[in-house]
Amino acid sequence: MKELEGFVKKYRFEVFLVALFALAGIFGMGLIWSPFWSVLFASAGGIIGALMPQAIKKMSHAVIGFLFRQDQNTQLILAGVILVLSILVCPLVFLLAGLHAGKTLHLTILEISSQTKP
Repeated sequence: MKELEGFVKKYRFEVFLVALFALAGIFGMGLIWSPFWSVLFASAGGIIGALMPQAIKKMSHAVIGFLFRQDQNTQLILAGVILVLSILVCPLVFLLAGLHAGKTLHLTILEISSQTKP
């Protein structure tokens, strides 16, 4: 048990993200929501992220910064709430994943294209 506890403390962000996407994926396959909504929200997020990468980057930095300014107990409560939301409103998780995917692809394309210009 101590090994598991040590692992979770060391890799808490990875464990949280795996749980978040696993729960959203499981409940998005038809247990609560239709897969249609998850794909639609992920696609919409990708489009918005590609069109507004700086705004998405600024928003995500603000939200994550807010989370890290909280004490550890509040962070645990917020993580629990987010995990419950990933079950109840799983297309929201796919929207956020799409936003970050579109933003990251857009910024990566800009970075690489500026490096390879003759």
